[in-house]
Amino acid sequence: PTTPLTMKNIFVLSIDQTQGQTQGQGDVLTVINQIKDHPQVVYAEPNYNFHIDDFKLGEVITKEEAEIMASNTSSSAILNPLTPDDPLFGQQSNITATNIDDVWGDYTTGDGSQVIAVLDTGVDYTHPDLEANIWINQAELNGVPDFDDDGNGFIDDIRGWDFINIDNAPLDDNMHGTHVAGIAGAVGNNSIGIAGAAWNVKLMPIKVFQSTGVGNSTTIAEGVEYASNNGATILNMSFGSYAESATLRLALENAYATAILVAAAGNNGICIGPGICPDMSNSAPMFPGAYNYILGIEDHPKPVSGYTNYDQDGPIFTRYANLLNYELTAPGTGIMSTIPGGGYAALTGTSMSTPLVAGALALYAQEKPDDSKELMFGNLINTAGTPYVDFLAAIEDVPTPSLAVLSAATRDTINGQNGNEFIEPGETIEILPLIKNYWGPTEDVRVGIAFAPFEDQTKATIVQDEIQIGSITAYATLQDLNETLKVQIAPGVANNVDIRFMLTAWSGPNQEYMSEPVELVLNVKNAVLLFGIYSTDLTLSSETEYLVSGNLIFSEDATLTIPPGTILRMSDDVIVSFLDNSKMICVGSANEKIKFFSENDRWQGISSSSTTTSIVKFTEISGLGFYSNFQRFDDNFNIAYEDVLLSDITKYMLMANGLGMGGGANRINIYNSSLGMTLRLDGDENLYNSNIARISGSNLFRVPFSADGTNGYFSLNIIPQINQYI
Repeated sequence: PTTPLTMKNIFVLSIDQTQGQTQGQGDVLTVINQIKDHPQVVYAEPNYNFHIDDFKLGEVITKEEAEIMASNTSSSAILNPLTPDDPLFGQQSNITATNIDDVWGDYTTGDGSQVIAVLDTGVDYTHPDLEANIWINQAELNGVPDFDDDGNGFIDDIRGWDFINIDNAPLDDNMHGTHVAGIAGAVGNNSIGIAGAAWNVKLMPIKVFQSTGVGNSTTIAEGVEYASNNGATILNMSFGSYAESATLRLALENAYATAILVAAAGNNGICIGPGICPDMSNSAPMFPGAYNYILGIEDHPKPVSGYTNYDQDGPIFTRYANLLNYELTAPGTGIMSTIPGGGYAALTGTSMSTPLVAGALALYAQEKPDDSKELMFGNLINTAGTPYVDFLAAIEDVPTPSLAVLSAATRDTINGQNGNEFIEPGETIEILPLIKNYWGPTEDVRVGIAFAPFEDQTKATIVQDEIQIGSITAYATLQDLNETLKVQIAPGVANNVDIRFMLTAWSGPNQEYMSEPVELVLNVKNAVLLFGIYSTDLTLSSETEYLVSGNLIFSEDATLTIPPGTILRMSDDVIVSFLDNSKMICVGSANEKIKFFSENDRWQGISSSSTTTSIVKFTEISGLGFYSNFQRFDDNFNIAYEDVLLSDITKYMLMANGLGMGGGANRINIYNSSLGMTLRLDGDENLYNSNIARISGSNLFRVPFSADGTNGYFSLNIIPQINQYI
């Protein structure tokens, strides 16, 4: 069979692996970078793998056992809250913990108007507890066999589509998809098995995962497009990846126009970030659940006692510029639901939390059809209980505004200023706050600025302390690019000085719905700023303080001359590079050393691919980062080092071998540094007369004992004074 024509502007390319060697990831990335350069290519990316969440299997009930349970159950339901007669309902505490049973009793159990697309490993649509709720494409059911009756590009897609085997039978060959479908929409009160969150709902099976639980971004994107184009009102995505796919993201953005999107947060105990998690592990967002237009679903409890991925800042704050969040928490542990072949099993994972929300949202959308998706988000988030979402409260509560200051941009272009994006003495700085409203709409949003408590107010003057930025809808963001808060920096403020302010937002002249104050720090730069590309000579002065504020590149025949006594401070992560025939003459003296210091954290060193040798002598270099370009003293860096002191270096490995092209090292002294691996010094001309002291690291250091290249080992040592250089 052939793949139906969809996503017409997306192309999947395969790398030829028949040329005598296996292509690796590096080859794929090389091809991608080449394709990106084509003017008619919008983007190129790997066809990322996605996975259904790893889930834990608990109790299993066979079809035969379920039939016995059904025969012993009387057909009756108890109202307020509504209790169905399904024999396994007593094991469905996920329903009662989120007050879905109260929604059944007070409002609805579903009327069949909502369509939930289950993008998964397929669904056993013959299961007795699912069959009556499976979505049916009536045009194809009543049409001509082997003909695309509805013109959607898929032949005889009566019950959805299988994008793995490219056919119209999206059956489950794993278990995961059928289990997910039952949680969302197993037929309720039918004296069989369980009750779904919605008793009467349409389940659209879309198979986009292999039996192994692996799928890829383009296949899933095709499934998303199919669901959106064929009437799905809710998309359930109990899967994820830590890789972000532009292909899938664009498909989801299109689907958001017509459907509610729900996705799992993941099961690895990882916080969404950014930065380090509370347990000191690395963070990572799980896509697509992390997107702010998709309801990302966690389980409870959170680590360290729980398995779920989680949003360490909660659902109404994010430190990501693109506003990544997980929004809701729903039960996902030991959840009883349908499995292929007519049976039932208890599984654990945020894959099980997600369809509970999807099914309940079918009830919400039926009861509140006029609510925007943004208002629905606000209702769900702001009425949530401890710890789970409360669907009854989400339907019943009256929304009020909930404002927050997310971030603030700065601008230094007013009054003909230089616009170099650095805050300098004497400048008037415009501040552009980004405001998020997490619940009900409001008009006349205002933002104010004040000095932080105990801040020295002589360092700046607040020129504009309040602005009106307009109205804001539910669960929306607002930033005014014209009306700005304004602060003037005092003349003479020293370099690298922080000034702290507090930002708040509210509604109207009476300051209703006041947000929590958020700190804004303006960092003042009072130095000559060096950054960008230089193709002509540049000579510095020892009388001036310099800040390398961005990557600094010398090209063509340019020469950077640094005289004795000059101090350069290096911003975080910057690199100084020499290309073509450019070079650096960095020659200090024993009494007037040249100094390279990190301004805050770590910088990334000096790199040279030039054909001309640079000279670094009587120079102190400190604050190099873990993977900086001072990793090697060799022919990759055509720089001659002599009488150089390296300190406060945090690196993976520091090496010297194979010197050539004029590079070299003599009297290189290293102290007070930390190496993640080994200091390795090979060859007969490396680091003459050099010493290493106060180095932390677990391995021995390999160093030359003599000019004839004989090598030996010595252990960590402490040298009170390194040569006579210090």
